[in-house]
Amino acid sequence: MNMNRKKVQFYIVFVGFILLFVFLYFAGKRSERKRQEELDSQEASVMEELQKDTVYTEEDIYNRLEAAIIADETDNIYMSVPGKFSEDDIKRIGRSIDPFLGRATVFSYSTSTTKEGDGPEISDYYVGINYDFKKTDEYWVYEAITEGKEIPSDRENAIKIKEACESFIKSSIKDSMSDYEKELVIHDYIVNNCTYGISDANDGSEFNSYGVLINNKAVCEGYARTAALLLKCCGIEAKLVVGHTNNNNAADTSNPDGSGNDGKIINNDGKAVDGHMWNQVKIDGVWYNLDVTWDDPIADEEVLEHTYFNVDDTILSNNHEWDKAETEVCSSNDANYYSMNNLFFQSESDFHDYVGSQLSNGNLDTIECAVTNANIDEDSMSFIFEYSGISSYQVTKGGVDGYNIITLSFNQ
Repeated sequence: MNMNRKKVQFYIVFVGFILLFVFLYFAGKRSERKRQEELDSQEASVMEELQKDTVYTEEDIYNRLEAAIIADETDNIYMSVPGKFSEDDIKRIGRSIDPFLGRATVFSYSTSTTKEGDGPEISDYYVGINYDFKKTDEYWVYEAITEGKEIPSDRENAIKIKEACESFIKSSIKDSMSDYEKELVIHDYIVNNCTYGISDANDGSEFNSYGVLINNKAVCEGYARTAALLLKCCGIEAKLVVGHTNNNNAADTSNPDGSGNDGKIINNDGKAVDGHMWNQVKIDGVWYNLDVTWDDPIADEEVLEHTYFNVDDTILSNNHEWDKAETEVCSSNDANYYSMNNLFFQSESDFHDYVGSQLSNGNLDTIECAVTNANIDEDSMSFIFEYSGISSYQVTKGGVDGYNIITLSFNQ
């Protein structure tokens, strides 16, 4: 009997130990599971916060940056991106922002580390970047004129540019004008009222519209930015193009079409670099190249020219270089200045006939025209003296091979 009682007690104790072990085991599992759930919740919370500022594609990065500049959120913007984007990728995206809108510079780039489960630590799982950006005065003015937005009081230059733009538009642009006519007025105004050069005040204004419209002195970037601003304010699509120039194909190397006007471009790190800036303009649904700077020659006697007023890529490529993959295709000369004014001659004989008709009518004003190919030596031009009242003439040849710009003036 005592033996049976001891066996029962033993079994009770044994079962008790088993139950305690099972209890402790499952309690430990619950605790471990709860701890893991807490860790997962913390990680999810961190990831949620991180992903609020996370963008995943190049297009998203560009759009986020562009939106921040337009909204003028601050002078910098933070975002995180997947580690597949290198620092060079991030800089390239910043440089692709429309220069009319603003400039964006990467001023910090840092990688974060994380682990997935028991896997290895990933050092570039996310990349944190800060873009420093500056919205241009031109864009402030464009928004103010076209959308009625107010320019901040501390943007004094932008306010003055706006006043100058509004004054010009009110006095020179009429609703009845075609887009071509508006563009021509804008082109001629810039050339006639601005001298190529560095600001006397040493304030950097030569690189923007303030130099053209207020100080009347600018380099290529200032010319191009002003043209884009006035065109856009008149409802004409226009873009800025950055590239390089040369005079290897100048029709007359002694008259290299504005060589020297190839000024400095301020790049995204704020430094000046060799380069050139011009425009692309959309007239009647067709894109054209426009280089206002090179129509304002550096010479003792400044003469308004229209050599690079709405030319196609073939003509411009003779002495301009740019990334055509990043710009519009310009394949027409229909809105070229000389084409629009019936001054683009496809043969030398047509050119001679036109000059003769002008002289026959007693028109001794300066003649400016384009000729596909023209010989202007003394023998070729001797026909001029067949017309009475001319004692001498002056002739210059510009443009590029296949697009000769001939200017004639006569002395009675």
